[in-house]
Amino acid sequence: MPEREKVKAVISYEDDVHAWVYLDQVDKVIRYEAYVIDYDEDGEPGTLKFVIEEGVLDNVHEVPLFRTLLQEYHERQADADAGGNGLSLLKAYTLTFDGRLIPTPPLLLFYASLTSRQLDEIHHYFATQEKRLKREKKQRWMRMLRALGFDVMNNL
Repeated sequence: MPEREKVKAVISYEDDVHAWVYLDQVDKVIRYEAYVIDYDEDGEPGTLKFVIEEGVLDNVHEVPLFRTLLQEYHERQADADAGGNGLSLLKAYTLTFDGRLIPTPPLLLFYASLTSRQLDEIHHYFATQEKRLKREKKQRWMRMLRALGFDVMNNL
């Protein structure tokens, strides 16, 4: 008896594949993840099904928006820590004389220190990067999904 062909699961690139860009406050880098969502029993979008790729976009100090916000953050921290004497503006990026990066504490209070306007700027930056990644990595991510055994369509 001939073996029946297995039906492949279908993924709609536009609907099911997403990119997420975020600030890693411990490593001080802008990271991304590309992931596929799952659907519940009613066919409604559910939660994360699996991640197809993750990576680092930039170090935070290399992105002008974050460089400015971090400089302001460190100024406020230095003023608070030193009673207003304005210590090192970019203490998180101080190098030793031989070029080694000096370890610094994570940016755990960074988000809490931002104004609503600054948060909007960051979210706009992240959304722009997510759209760019999804557009620029489309062929790569579609190939990866096909290699995993999915039928991938542009959209349903």
